Amino acid sequence: MAAPSLTPKLTDLRTELDRAERDLVCADMIDNFQRREIEMADARRRRDAIKVQIAIFDDAEGRN
Repeated sequence: MAAPSLTPKLTDLRTELDRAERDLVCADMIDNFQRREIEMADARRRRDAIKVQIAIFDDAEGRN
C-alpha cells in the first residue's frame, strides 16, 4: 500500500493563500491595537510562507 504524498498540491496551496489573505484583511479590522498587530503579523508570515511554496512549485514546473 502506497503512503499518501505529504507534499501539498498547488490547488491546496492557492486555497490556503486565499484563506491567509482573507485572515490578513480580517486582522486589520481588529480594534484592539496589540491584538491587531499580532494577528496581522501571523497572517503575513503564513501568507508569505505559502507564496514561497507556490513559487517553488512554479519554478519546478518551469524546469520540466
